Amino acid sequence: MTTKSLLHSSEGFTIFNGSTVSFISLIAGLLALSLSGYVVADEQQKKLPVIQFSIKPRLCVLSAGEEVCRDELEITWAAEEARSLCLYQSGETLPLRCWENETRGAYQFNISASTSVDFHLREEEGDQALGSEVFEVVYDQKKFRRQRRNPWSFF
Repeated sequence: MTTKSLLHSSEGFTIFNGSTVSFISLIAGLLALSLSGYVVADEQQKKLPVIQFSIKPRLCVLSAGEEVCRDELEITWAAEEARSLCLYQSGETLPLRCWENETRGAYQFNISASTSVDFHLREEEGDQALGSEVFEVVYDQKKFRRQRRNPWSFF
């Protein structure tokens, strides 16, 4: 005995013959499959480490005529569990500083930069960045705009 069932696709409904597949069981299976994806994603989010990572100051404004920003940076991090982490600067292969089995860390140093610099916090044995911050260098360029009235005008 054969039955006719409907299958919904992006282009509409398709009628097909099948002996044990029904439209309701197909929908229920798809719904259960899609909900299980949310549970897996939620569990993966719970497994991600919670790390607070910050740099101070975050911004350097260069005045007219200045080409390099020189400042003292303070980089801090804190985690709920003890971790072995290393601090990297963009464009560098060697870490600036590493911490072994610590729940927090701090690093202070003088920086000279003419462009923005990215800092990454990674596991000691891995390439995935667990935190990222940017020390932004901007140029203060005052734009001279036209005056609202001409100097010879009284009104």
